[in-house]
Amino acid sequence: MNLEKVRKHFEKEAFEYDELIPRIIPKYYEQNDVILSIIPFDKSTEMNVLDLGCGTGILSYLILMEFPKARVVAFDLTENMLVACEKNLHTYKNRLTLKKGDFGRDDIGGGYDLIVSGLATHHLNDKAKPNLYRKIYKSMNPGGVFINREVVLGDSPALTNQYHCIWREYIRSNGEDDEKWFSKYLEEDIPASIEEQTKWLQEIGFVNVGCHWRYFNYAIFGGIKP
Repeated sequence: MNLEKVRKHFEKEAFEYDELIPRIIPKYYEQNDVILSIIPFDKSTEMNVLDLGCGTGILSYLILMEFPKARVVAFDLTENMLVACEKNLHTYKNRLTLKKGDFGRDDIGGGYDLIVSGLATHHLNDKAKPNLYRKIYKSMNPGGVFINREVVLGDSPALTNQYHCIWREYIRSNGEDDEKWFSKYLEEDIPASIEEQTKWLQEIGFVNVGCHWRYFNYAIFGGIKP
């Protein structure tokens, strides 16, 4: 994976991202609802949150809106995404901190009660992913919750191919160029299976590890630091 190529892609797409993403990611709004639903904290909880690969800030926005005592660190690789995030979340600026960095290499901070990531960790290879999950584990308070929304592989090559066909049809049905987006996916993304990723989480020490939601090649999974 060429991180510089990924960065340039998202710098270019940042200001169109919010309109584009539901047209290329099936059930995107349902995914957001699921993430909010499985956060196990009371709405009045004071908590520190990390939005890893925050993009334009949709998950940060939803968490800040639903949890009025939450403070969010929005972490992303690209300047344009952070500019868009800051603009989108200006109402919550007193509870928002923006941080630019490469989460695969850079320090992500610590003392988090909740870490969410939306369509970001698939840019790492299968050696770097568990290293990131280990870094996430170390950065969390006991009882901290990790929730990851990701593009994933099927349980067999045949299922992965079938899921790709279904996904490409969805993109076409929304008037988008499926060849363009599938080519970017093949060039930039390194998805892994749910089974492999949940196994990594368990080996690192997370408990209550599981897949909360799945729709073909998209999934939401995670665990809790005991």
